[in-house]
Amino acid sequence: MKKFGFTLAETLITLGIIGIVAAMTIPNLITEHQKRASVTKLQRAISVINQAYRLSFDEVGEATKEEAFEMGVDEYFKKYWAPYIKVLNTCSSYQACGYKTAIPFKHPNRTISSWMVVDKSRRATFYTMDGFLYIIFIAANGETIAAAERKILVDINGSSAPNQFGKDVFILTRVEKDGGGVRPFGYEKTDEEIKNNCSKSYYNNIAGFMCAERIRRAGWKIDNNYPWK
Repeated sequence: MKKFGFTLAETLITLGIIGIVAAMTIPNLITEHQKRASVTKLQRAISVINQAYRLSFDEVGEATKEEAFEMGVDEYFKKYWAPYIKVLNTCSSYQACGYKTAIPFKHPNRTISSWMVVDKSRRATFYTMDGFLYIIFIAANGETIAAAERKILVDINGSSAPNQFGKDVFILTRVEKDGGGVRPFGYEKTDEEIKNNCSKSYYNNIAGFMCAERIRRAGWKIDNNYPWK
Protein backbone atom coordinates (compact mmCIF):
# COMPACT_ATOMS: atom_id res chain seq x y z
CA MET A 1 0.00 0.00 0.00
CA LYS A 2 1.14 3.48 -0.81
CA LYS A 3 1.28 5.99 2.06
CA PHE A 4 0.49 9.61 1.31
CA GLY A 5 1.76 12.58 3.36
CA PHE A 6 3.50 15.91 3.20
CA THR A 7 7.12 16.14 2.34
CA LEU A 8 9.45 18.14 4.55
CA ALA A 9 9.59 20.91 1.94
CA GLU A 10 5.80 21.15 1.75
CA THR A 11 5.55 21.31 5.55
CA LEU A 12 8.14 24.06 5.73
CA ILE A 13 6.40 26.06 3.02
CA THR A 14 3.06 25.72 4.80
CA LEU A 15 4.57 26.83 8.10
CA GLY A 16 6.23 29.74 6.35
CA ILE A 17 2.92 30.89 4.87
CA ILE A 18 1.22 30.61 8.26
CA GLY A 19 4.02 32.65 9.80
CA ILE A 20 3.73 35.37 7.17
CA VAL A 21 -0.05 35.59 7.57
CA ALA A 22 0.31 35.72 11.37
CA ALA A 23 2.98 38.43 11.14
CA MET A 24 0.65 40.49 8.94
CA THR A 25 -2.54 40.08 10.95
CA ILE A 26 -1.56 39.81 14.62
CA PRO A 27 -0.19 43.37 14.95
CA ASN A 28 -3.42 44.72 13.44
CA LEU A 29 -5.50 42.63 15.81
CA ILE A 30 -3.47 43.88 18.77
CA THR A 31 -3.84 47.50 17.62
CA GLU A 32 -7.61 47.13 17.19
CA HIS A 33 -7.87 45.61 20.65
CA GLN A 34 -5.90 48.51 22.13
CA LYS A 35 -8.14 51.02 20.39
CA ARG A 36 -11.32 49.36 21.66
CA ALA A 37 -9.89 49.15 25.18
CA SER A 38 -8.97 52.85 25.15
CA VAL A 39 -12.42 53.88 23.98
CA THR A 40 -14.10 51.73 26.63
CA LYS A 41 -11.90 53.22 29.36
CA LEU A 42 -12.49 56.73 28.07
CA GLN A 43 -16.25 56.26 28.17
CA ARG A 44 -16.00 54.91 31.70
CA ALA A 45 -13.74 57.76 32.82
CA ILE A 46 -16.15 60.36 31.45
CA SER A 47 -19.07 58.59 33.12
CA VAL A 48 -17.29 58.51 36.50
CA ILE A 49 -16.33 62.18 36.54
CA ASN A 50 -19.67 63.29 35.07
CA GLN A 51 -21.61 61.41 37.73
CA ALA A 52 -19.53 63.07 40.45
CA TYR A 53 -20.10 66.47 38.87
CA ARG A 54 -23.86 66.02 38.73
CA LEU A 55 -24.08 64.74 42.30
CA SER A 56 -22.13 67.79 43.41
CA PHE A 57 -24.29 70.13 41.34
CA ASP A 58 -27.50 68.71 42.80
CA GLU A 59 -26.25 69.12 46.36
CA VAL A 60 -24.05 72.23 46.48
CA GLY A 61 -24.53 73.84 43.09
CA GLU A 62 -21.63 74.91 40.96
CA ALA A 63 -18.80 77.38 41.27
CA THR A 64 -17.97 79.52 38.29
CA LYS A 65 -14.40 79.27 37.11
CA GLU A 66 -13.69 82.64 38.73
CA GLU A 67 -15.17 81.48 42.05
CA ALA A 68 -13.16 78.26 41.91
CA PHE A 69 -10.01 80.24 41.21
CA GLU A 70 -10.62 82.55 44.17
CA MET A 71 -11.36 79.59 46.49
CA GLY A 72 -8.09 77.89 45.65
CA VAL A 73 -7.49 74.27 44.71
CA ASP A 74 -7.81 72.68 48.14
CA GLU A 75 -11.07 74.33 49.14
CA TYR A 76 -12.64 73.90 45.71
CA PHE A 77 -11.77 70.21 45.53
CA LYS A 78 -12.84 69.60 49.14
CA LYS A 79 -16.27 71.17 48.60
CA TYR A 80 -17.17 70.29 45.02
CA TRP A 81 -15.46 66.98 44.29
CA ALA A 82 -14.09 64.96 47.20
CA PRO A 83 -17.48 64.03 48.73
CA TYR A 84 -18.87 62.83 45.39
CA ILE A 85 -16.15 60.67 43.86
CA LYS A 86 -14.29 57.61 45.14
CA VAL A 87 -10.77 58.97 45.55
CA LEU A 88 -8.07 56.36 45.96
CA ASN A 89 -5.37 58.90 46.72
CA THR A 90 -4.40 62.47 45.97
CA CYS A 91 -0.99 63.23 44.55
CA SER A 92 1.40 65.48 46.42
CA SER A 93 4.08 65.09 43.73
CA TYR A 94 4.53 63.49 40.33
CA GLN A 95 6.50 60.68 42.00
CA ALA A 96 3.55 60.01 44.31
CA CYS A 97 1.43 59.58 41.19
CA GLY A 98 3.93 57.06 39.77
CA TYR A 99 5.25 59.25 36.96
CA LYS A 100 8.94 59.43 36.09
CA THR A 101 8.90 63.13 35.26
CA ALA A 102 6.91 66.21 36.20
CA ILE A 103 5.90 66.81 32.55
CA PRO A 104 5.16 63.35 31.10
CA PHE A 105 2.38 64.20 28.66
CA LYS A 106 3.00 64.22 24.89
CA HIS A 107 1.09 65.71 21.98
CA PRO A 108 0.21 63.46 18.98
CA ASN A 109 3.32 64.74 17.17
CA ARG A 110 5.40 63.46 20.15
CA THR A 111 6.38 66.92 21.40
CA ILE A 112 6.27 67.29 25.19
CA SER A 113 3.47 69.28 26.77
CA SER A 114 4.39 71.87 29.40
CA TRP A 115 1.55 70.67 31.64
CA MET A 116 2.74 69.29 34.95
CA VAL A 117 1.14 66.33 36.70
CA VAL A 118 1.02 68.22 39.98
CA ASP A 119 0.66 71.97 40.44
CA LYS A 120 -0.87 72.63 43.85
CA SER A 121 -1.78 76.22 43.12
CA ARG A 122 -3.62 75.48 39.87
CA ARG A 123 -4.99 71.95 39.86
CA ALA A 124 -6.10 68.96 41.94
CA THR A 125 -4.52 65.65 40.94
CA PHE A 126 -5.88 62.32 42.17
CA TYR A 127 -6.52 58.66 41.38
CA THR A 128 -9.97 57.13 41.60
CA MET A 129 -10.81 53.59 42.65
CA ASP A 130 -11.21 52.77 38.94
CA GLY A 131 -7.51 53.41 38.36
CA PHE A 132 -8.02 56.64 36.42
CA LEU A 133 -5.87 59.68 37.11
CA TYR A 134 -7.73 62.97 36.97
CA ILE A 135 -6.36 66.50 37.02
CA ILE A 136 -8.99 69.14 37.71
CA PHE A 137 -7.87 72.62 36.68
CA ILE A 138 -8.87 75.87 38.30
CA ALA A 139 -6.21 77.89 36.47
CA ALA A 140 -3.86 77.77 33.53
CA ASN A 141 -0.41 79.33 33.62
CA GLY A 142 -0.42 82.61 35.46
CA GLU A 143 -1.92 83.56 38.80
CA THR A 144 -4.61 85.99 37.68
CA ILE A 145 -8.38 85.67 37.43
CA ALA A 146 -8.02 85.74 33.65
CA ALA A 147 -6.21 82.39 33.91
CA ALA A 148 -9.22 80.66 35.50
CA GLU A 149 -9.86 77.30 33.86
CA ARG A 150 -12.46 74.54 33.63
CA LYS A 151 -10.48 71.75 31.97
CA ILE A 152 -10.13 68.21 33.30
CA LEU A 153 -7.34 65.88 32.20
CA VAL A 154 -7.82 62.15 32.50
CA ASP A 155 -5.10 59.55 32.06
CA ILE A 156 -7.00 56.30 31.61
CA ASN A 157 -4.07 54.06 32.55
CA GLY A 158 -2.37 56.32 35.05
CA SER A 159 1.39 56.67 34.89
CA SER A 160 1.85 53.80 32.42
CA ALA A 161 3.06 54.67 28.92
CA PRO A 162 2.47 56.19 26.44
CA ASN A 163 1.02 59.23 28.31
CA GLN A 164 -0.04 60.72 24.99
CA PHE A 165 -3.01 62.96 24.21
CA GLY A 166 -5.46 60.97 22.14
CA LYS A 167 -4.20 57.52 23.20
CA ASP A 168 -4.40 57.31 26.96
CA VAL A 169 -4.62 60.99 27.94
CA PHE A 170 -7.73 63.02 27.13
CA ILE A 171 -9.02 66.49 27.89
CA LEU A 172 -12.54 67.16 29.15
CA THR A 173 -14.24 70.34 30.31
CA ARG A 174 -16.81 71.33 32.92
CA VAL A 175 -19.74 73.02 31.21
CA GLU A 176 -20.66 75.88 33.48
CA LYS A 177 -24.04 76.84 32.05
CA ASP A 178 -27.01 75.23 33.85
CA GLY A 179 -24.94 72.39 35.29
CA GLY A 180 -24.09 71.12 31.84
CA GLY A 181 -21.85 68.40 33.21
CA VAL A 182 -18.49 67.19 31.96
CA ARG A 183 -17.99 66.88 28.21
CA PRO A 184 -15.06 66.23 25.88
CA PHE A 185 -13.06 69.38 25.30
CA GLY A 186 -14.00 71.00 21.99
CA TYR A 187 -17.61 69.79 22.08
CA GLU A 188 -18.75 73.14 20.65
CA LYS A 189 -16.21 73.19 17.78
CA THR A 190 -16.75 72.26 14.13
CA ASP A 191 -15.82 68.89 12.69
CA GLU A 192 -12.94 70.49 10.80
CA GLU A 193 -11.56 72.13 13.95
CA ILE A 194 -11.79 68.83 15.81
CA LYS A 195 -10.01 66.90 13.05
CA ASN A 196 -7.27 69.51 12.71
CA ASN A 197 -6.61 69.57 16.43
CA CYS A 198 -6.57 65.79 16.83
CA SER A 199 -3.80 65.14 14.32
CA LYS A 200 -0.05 64.73 14.14
CA SER A 201 0.31 67.76 11.89
CA TYR A 202 -1.16 70.23 14.40
CA TYR A 203 1.65 72.08 16.17
CA ASN A 204 0.18 73.98 19.09
CA ASN A 205 0.19 73.81 22.87
CA ILE A 206 -3.33 72.33 22.74
CA ALA A 207 -2.64 69.78 19.98
CA GLY A 208 -4.56 66.59 20.70
CA PHE A 209 -6.84 68.15 23.30
CA MET A 210 -9.96 67.49 21.19
CA CYS A 211 -9.35 63.80 20.51
CA ALA A 212 -12.02 62.64 22.97
CA GLU A 213 -14.58 64.69 21.06
CA ARG A 214 -13.34 63.26 17.76
CA ILE A 215 -13.88 59.74 19.12
CA ARG A 216 -17.34 60.66 20.40
CA ARG A 217 -18.40 62.12 17.05
CA ALA A 218 -17.23 58.97 15.29
CA GLY A 219 -19.72 56.96 17.34
CA TRP A 220 -17.19 56.13 20.06
CA LYS A 221 -14.80 54.61 17.58
CA ILE A 222 -11.24 55.33 16.48
CA ASP A 223 -11.31 55.65 12.72
CA ASN A 224 -8.54 54.75 10.27
CA ASN A 225 -7.36 58.36 9.93
CA TYR A 226 -7.07 58.88 13.68
CA PRO A 227 -3.51 59.74 14.85
CA TRP A 228 -2.98 56.49 16.72
CA LYS A 229 0.45 55.27 15.55
